[in-house]
Amino acid sequence: MASVRSLVRIPFVASRRCLFTGAANLTKADEGSGEAVPERKNKGHIAAKVPVRIELKEGKRYLWCACGYSKNQPFCDGTHIWSRWRLKIKQTPMFFKAPATKTYALCTCKQTNKPPYCDGAHRRKEVQEAVIE
Repeated sequence: MASVRSLVRIPFVASRRCLFTGAANLTKADEGSGEAVPERKNKGHIAAKVPVRIELKEGKRYLWCACGYSKNQPFCDGTHIWSRWRLKIKQTPMFFKAPATKTYALCTCKQTNKPPYCDGAHRRKEVQEAVIE
């Protein structure tokens, strides 16, 4: 297991691995394809039922909110730190860099399997029927 000091030196890019352990949760996409697709567990609170379209600049680092409680959606404002015990938040934000300067659809339902980008998970019945607090 890596030490905390070595984890700080890891470059912050979009990753589907746990920031602390480096573990990846993979499931089969299709029985016939044989491809492994990351399956996110402990998905965050649904902040909105539609993605946010934002122009991101190439090379700039962004911090995407994974818990869904941030007041600055889709970006993190630190709510996961100050309300972790009261709201029982298990998710941590994700650092990522935009690959090119253009407009991206960032997920605000927090149910995506391609964080921080929207993959259409907000169209599912359980997300659309969810009550946003």
